Parts: sequence; structure tokens; C-alpha cells
Amino acid sequence: MSELVPLSLQDAPALIESVFPAQKISFEAQTERKAGRSQTLTGLGSFWKGRKPLILVRAIILGSLLPSTDDSEADLDIFEKLMGIDDYALTKRALEKGKVSPTSLALEIKLSKPWRVFTYSLKNKALTTEYIESLSFPLDADAEGITVRWHRDACEEDKLNLIEQYLSLLDTYQDKAALCKRPEEVNQEWLYSSIWSSINTHLASYGVEVNSHAELVKQLGILRFGKNPCVGDSFSGGGSIPFEAARLGCDAYASDLNPVACMLTWGAFNIIGAKKQDRARIDVAQLEIAD
Repeated sequence: MSELVPLSLQDAPALIESVFPAQKISFEAQTERKAGRSQTLTGLGSFWKGRKPLILVRAIILGSLLPSTDDSEADLDIFEKLMGIDDYALTKRALEKGKVSPTSLALEIKLSKPWRVFTYSLKNKALTTEYIESLSFPLDADAEGITVRWHRDACEEDKLNLIEQYLSLLDTYQDKAALCKRPEEVNQEWLYSSIWSSINTHLASYGVEVNSHAELVKQLGILRFGKNPCVGDSFSGGGSIPFEAARLGCDAYASDLNPVACMLTWGAFNIIGAKKQDRARIDVAQLEIAD
């Protein structure tokens, strides 16, 4: 394997200059904007109408650090994996959301022996167990007079495979993503657990070997700048740019003339972004004030 050579990508074109899934990122950004109280950063920051969605900030940072290679299709595939917007990530996000119901799966996918993964209850008492267990998917559960649900012994892999089949039948990315949680709402280690071998293979010629976004950002920073990347925002407003930059592993700097903006950015770093033990102390203090 090649070694990591500082500054070897100093003058290399960035991935964002050649490929960028603008429609997908735009949809995810709008979904984040409409998420209301489930947004990571406090809604108070929406006072700044130009506040950037966190997923957009992440996309720009990663797209600016990643190199553009002679295989643009592979570049795009790797970028989508890192953003959690590839097909398999969508499948995981859909499983977490729970909007793809067993009834929907039964109606759309082909499955010759469905009762290994699903179970049922009878709404039409005239039906026999023998008849129901002879059925295969697709089937209209309501028309058949049954309720379909996941079998309690169904494993995660089976669920993911079936949901992936279902999503593949949908026409657009928007249709698929509408059934999913946002990438940042899902356990990050689980969501990205399967991507790192692909990332390392794609970037092996640069000496990259990573197992997390923070490690990747650090190594790409060394390749481009000879050190960990720095992101500065002199008009930080609601604080989304420095917050997401820091969450990715960059050294982040922020300032603003408006004291409210400074308060929001400080809160993003030191309250929302606090370590677990600090967050626990803050929770206790907040409860004491509330009481």
C-alpha cells in the first residue's frame, strides 16, 4: 500500500469540481430545513435566513477535500457513500424510519416463502392457516383478510434485503428518501459500517486507510495542506458551518459581530456538541432550573 505523502494533493482538482449529486443534496437539505424540532441545531438559529443546512456543509467540505480521479463514476459512488445517500444507506435509513410497512412489502415485492420473515393475523376468520401459508408475495393483505407484520425472529439482514428490493421499485431519489430518516438521525457507526473498505480501496493510491469520517478528513487534510483541515467562518450566524466542520473533524473557527450569533455558535459547540459527561451535567442543571 502507498504511504500518505503530505501535500501530494496540494494542487490536485477536487471532487466537487467534476461531480456533485446536486439534486440529492438539495432534497436532503430541504428535508433538514423542514425538520423543525428534530434538527440538530436549535430552531432559534433559523433567525438567520441564510443558515446553511448541516448536510450541505458536510457535502461541500468532503467534496472539496476528496480528489477528482480519472474514474468520475467511482468518485461519485464514494461520495454518496460518505454522505449516506447511496442505495444501501437509504435502505438502512428506511428501516430506521419504519415507513416501509410489511403490508407495503407484501403488495410490491416477490417472495416465494414469505412466512419465514413475516407473520400474520387473520381478520377474516373463515380463512385457514393452510391457505394463508400457501400464499406467496406479492399479495394484497387487506383483500386477503389478513394483517402482515415482521416475524419476531426476522433478522436485520433479511429486513434490509427486502426493503432494498422495495426501494428499487421507486422511480426517483426523492420518492425513496421520503421514506427515510435523515442521515444524521441514524446511528453513525451502524449507517457507515460497510463503506470503509470501499473508501480505502478507491483512495489506496494516496495512502488513505481510514475507518471514520474524522480519520478521512484528517488524512485528506494532510494530503492537501500538510495538516488537519481548518474551516473558518467570519460571519458564523447560526453556527452551522463551524459546527458541522468540527463534527467532521476539522479545526473550526467562527466569529460574528452579532452577540446573538456568537451565543448560538457557542451553544452549538458547548451544549449541543458537548461530550456525553458534560451533556449529562447540563441536563441536570436544566432540570434544576425548570423545577
